[in-house]
Amino acid sequence: MHTATDAEPLDLHHVLQQSEKDIFDYFAEEVFSRESEETQGLLMNLSLLESLQIDLCSDLFPNLRCSASLPELAQKNVFLTVAGDGQSGEEYRFHPLFRDFLLRRMRTERGQAEVADERNRIAEYFLQNRKWEMALPYLLDAHNFERAAAVIAETGGEWIASGAFTSLGFFVERVPDPDLDTFPRALLHKAEIARLQGGTERSSTLLNRAVKLLSENGDSIGEAEALHSLASLARRRGRHAQAFELLERAEALVPQTSETFMKCANTRGLCLIVLGKWAEAEQQFRVALELAEGLSNEQYIRLVTHNLALAPGFRGDFGEALRWFKRIFRDDQPGKQLPQEAIGHLNVARLHIYRGEFDETERHLNRALELCQLYNLQFLRGEIFEAYANFYREKNEFTYAEQFYERALNAYEEAEIDVSSKELNEERAIFYRLQGDLEKARTLLESLIRSRETTANKLGVHTARLRLAQVELAGGKLDGLEEEIEELLEFFSRHNHYYDEALAAMLLAETYFAQKRQKEMIEPARRALDLSARFDYEFWLRREIRRNPGIFGSEDIFERLPLDLRQELSAERSVAPELIVRVPNSTSVTDLTVKVLGPVEIFRDPANPFAPDAWTTRRARDIFCYIATSKHRRVPKDVVIEAFWRDDDPATVEKNFHPTISHVRKALNSRQAFKQNFVVFRDGAYQLNPEPSYSIDAEEFEHFIAEAEKAKREKDISRFRENLEAAHALYRGEFMTGVYDEWAEERRVFYSEQAIRVASALAKLSLAEKRWADALKFAGEVLRGDPYREDMHRLSMKVLAAQGKRAAVQKHFESMKKLLSEELGIEPSAETRRLLKDLVSER
Repeated sequence: MHTATDAEPLDLHHVLQQSEKDIFDYFAEEVFSRESEETQGLLMNLSLLESLQIDLCSDLFPNLRCSASLPELAQKNVFLTVAGDGQSGEEYRFHPLFRDFLLRRMRTERGQAEVADERNRIAEYFLQNRKWEMALPYLLDAHNFERAAAVIAETGGEWIASGAFTSLGFFVERVPDPDLDTFPRALLHKAEIARLQGGTERSSTLLNRAVKLLSENGDSIGEAEALHSLASLARRRGRHAQAFELLERAEALVPQTSETFMKCANTRGLCLIVLGKWAEAEQQFRVALELAEGLSNEQYIRLVTHNLALAPGFRGDFGEALRWFKRIFRDDQPGKQLPQEAIGHLNVARLHIYRGEFDETERHLNRALELCQLYNLQFLRGEIFEAYANFYREKNEFTYAEQFYERALNAYEEAEIDVSSKELNEERAIFYRLQGDLEKARTLLESLIRSRETTANKLGVHTARLRLAQVELAGGKLDGLEEEIEELLEFFSRHNHYYDEALAAMLLAETYFAQKRQKEMIEPARRALDLSARFDYEFWLRREIRRNPGIFGSEDIFERLPLDLRQELSAERSVAPELIVRVPNSTSVTDLTVKVLGPVEIFRDPANPFAPDAWTTRRARDIFCYIATSKHRRVPKDVVIEAFWRDDDPATVEKNFHPTISHVRKALNSRQAFKQNFVVFRDGAYQLNPEPSYSIDAEEFEHFIAEAEKAKREKDISRFRENLEAAHALYRGEFMTGVYDEWAEERRVFYSEQAIRVASALAKLSLAEKRWADALKFAGEVLRGDPYREDMHRLSMKVLAAQGKRAAVQKHFESMKKLLSEELGIEPSAETRRLLKDLVSER
């Protein structure tokens, strides 16, 4: 026995759940006992199935007359209902608690072994019909982990190729490690899922374990697949030398006509692309494409065809690259897009940015992000966010650009990807240069160059040096700049990097122009024009003409301009080269803004509001506000029900609760490309997902008040006023104006009282600082909320007296006296009367 002092605290939620279960079991037993023994057996057998499709039940239990029995049972058994949509055949479903009751009854009467045998039999039926996703739960529930591991090892590749790796990942996590080790190819699929979901280190650990086990088993093809996967990981982390070594080991284990050899050729091509070795990369891609066609591998045919666009894309032949890139998309099956198509949409979007085709850019970026989120491709999120940032930067929407650069940095870090292997810091340096923060851009690029030099990334070093030269020119540092740019220009020209060559040529022309060397300026400017005409860099050239009217207005250059571009030299279109766009100081990313102090406002991007009908019901919006403004942004489910369905019966609550929560989640993603889950259910409560960032005015209001009180204790008057004014600015009006539910009224009273405290403190502080107008304003706000506060009336009288308005003092007193008499039946306090006498008698 426990004494009262050492007893465990009562878990009311658990007690209520247990009571509900016990009551249900009582009624379930009543219903079950009325059935015949044959029907009881039927019900227990069917309880093994999640849904009861007539055809499926008849196949699995041919002797139980399911096609006749189920419709009859549905008419008299309250726990069996029709669940089909009328389109896919007749279907029924047990009430979840009744199904649990039947399963427990079946285990009790027949034993665990017989139940497991039945589950294995059902699993084999699904496996014979190639329905692996339906089979695995039965194998796992039967604790047949060895068979489950075998199925995953055999079919996991097809699951992943079709994009179903989230469900596969759920199943593979339930298989114990010893069983996976028995079928080490299953580890390959587990590792690939980890990589796709951003777990680079975990994926690497699993693959190394798989290599060892596959080698011990003599499975050379499986070992080669694992080595190729490790090489792919190394490539994504920018470790190209390691990737080449792993690819050579993999290729040595398999025939040159195999699928693994095809994958290795493709991955080697991707490494060579990054290193700027276009010809070698194209050769590898063509080897991979020939093998894919020989193997009739449609997925890899599209993938490698897409990769063949990388070389012209990196060279700067954007039109040619677009034609190749678009071949990855399955136009004949738009509803069945594969995860790899996210990369295709991303690359197409990048090319449209270069061409200034922003509508197409946004469309493909949105599609890339949708597929990335649909398939949880965490490794790709950083690149997509980076492209979004570049998109907004090119449109001069710098606030959004900064936010997406921050998102990209975070995403690369979470996916354990070395940013020096990506273009992010080059793009950020351009952003900082446009801001005018040349020192930050310079520091970023110098660090990037040092990092890339250690990895022998010659192309990356030269592109970063080009960006650094742009920074130096913007800062007027011309010493040695000409020689630096000439070296870069020669490198890009020799290696056929046409776009970078155009940038370098234009930069050299600008340098000569800044040095007043008009004659030398002409040749590089002409080279930039020739490259633009050859590869259609019209969008870039238009901007350069506007930035550098002095260069393009030169007679020798002007005559080479196409007629439609000459108008860009007009005064109203030209932009002085020294003009730098400045944006506000850096602000952190806010994923969701919630304003409840006044009329409710909820938005993610003020420039892209939710659809007018996003909140299908006001209740959905109010529930979200209730959660967002509760302590720890968290409310137990039963408390939500009590607040919003207090007078409704359980059936109504059951019908409406979850659809309402679903409406909340949908509303918060209305018209937003980047889908996020802001409301999650954990430990019996709904709460704001802690991963996104929020701006909730009620929280900030309380924070500023707490900071003001702290400053007051520390006698820091400046900080005291600063925090009071910040709190005052947030309070736009009563909490959730127009919402009169009991919970809202309680919070309305609290925030109103706090707002009066803030205004009162500001009034007193303004009086002490002889800021008469502010003192009257804040005192007036307090009195509008509480007209009987004599301290604020006295403060107003003091201010009027200080302004020399004796008559106004007397008038204010008489007005207050009348109010107190008529409304409360009292006279002004002695203190107020003494103050009046002192103020009126002063000369």
